[in-house]
Amino acid sequence: MDWKIPLSEPDLGQEEIDTVISVIKSKWLTMGAVTAEFEKKFAEKMNVKYAFAVNNATAALHIANVCLNIKEGDEVICPALTFVASANASKYTGAKVVFADITDENDWTISVSDIKKLITKKTKAIVVVHYAGFSCNMEEIMNIAKEYNLKVIEDCAHSPFAAYKFSNGEIKSLGSIGDVGCFSFFGNKNMTTGEGGMVTTNSDEIAQKIKLLRSHGMTTLTYERHKGHASGYDVVELGYNYRIDEIRSAIGISQLNKIDYNNTERRRVYKTYMDYLSNCKNVIFPFKDSDLSLATPHIMPIILKNNYLEIKNLLKEKGIQTSKHYDLVPNFSIYKEDKPFVSKMEHINNILTLPLYPGLKQDDIKFICDLVSNY
Repeated sequence: MDWKIPLSEPDLGQEEIDTVISVIKSKWLTMGAVTAEFEKKFAEKMNVKYAFAVNNATAALHIANVCLNIKEGDEVICPALTFVASANASKYTGAKVVFADITDENDWTISVSDIKKLITKKTKAIVVVHYAGFSCNMEEIMNIAKEYNLKVIEDCAHSPFAAYKFSNGEIKSLGSIGDVGCFSFFGNKNMTTGEGGMVTTNSDEIAQKIKLLRSHGMTTLTYERHKGHASGYDVVELGYNYRIDEIRSAIGISQLNKIDYNNTERRRVYKTYMDYLSNCKNVIFPFKDSDLSLATPHIMPIILKNNYLEIKNLLKEKGIQTSKHYDLVPNFSIYKEDKPFVSKMEHINNILTLPLYPGLKQDDIKFICDLVSNY
């Protein structure tokens, strides 16, 4: 369908085209110098010690679980409201995924009180998802992790270069607070390489494991041997082929040059939606009390108390693309247990995701909001 207003739209232009052509002309397409530059720039911008580019965010999450030694018999606490990859990556290791609810109708990130209730002797880690680009309560979560000797994986698929402010005033980038941070560069994300991801950490030990796991557990990489820096290699871990290529890394560098501006524009769009919808009695609008200056809005989810399908269909008739972020993961067949997962949020199954991207105009936002509010 040719949407009048699409759900999302990447900011891709001549800079990305030129950088891709440059890589093709170099005739070195596999992971090499461009990827190393991408990783360096990403780590510096985040103020994190290590960043490793991978082929997608699911690979990043899987590596995070493996390098933290999560295995069969362990339990991992994960939010119920997330994309299924957040849970699947732990399930790949044989661990049991235990699901936590959202905090409340204003904060759709993982509930700290639920985390505390779900901890058992088998709990090994907590996966937090900075849903929609808004931070979880990282100070409380890290305190819990320290008390119970748990690892923390930050799923930052929605939140590149968002931040969290601690009670002492310190501000840290999301993905630099837990043990490992995982980012997505899928086509609809705040910055994109089409497919791609990044794994971040401040730990020397974890960084060494990530480096090995990304590329078959090999002690040296193809590019190092190509440059004559090594003549052979050993395989010391059961690794994976999760490498990114130079073309996508080049696009990533171009996207880094735009991310600050585009995140600012996303805040503008989110604030405009808030202004138009916050007083609509049929709408539950998330994160109204959050510090928008620290967030990097990725999606524009709302909950409709009534007339969900009718409003969704009306928007479709008017050429407005919508989606749903998300169905609750524990109620998918692969995770469903005897009792369905029931959220404290009464209308959580009525999530409607509205269009959000940097180029979205105020008139278009008003048009969308008028349709929602006046039905």
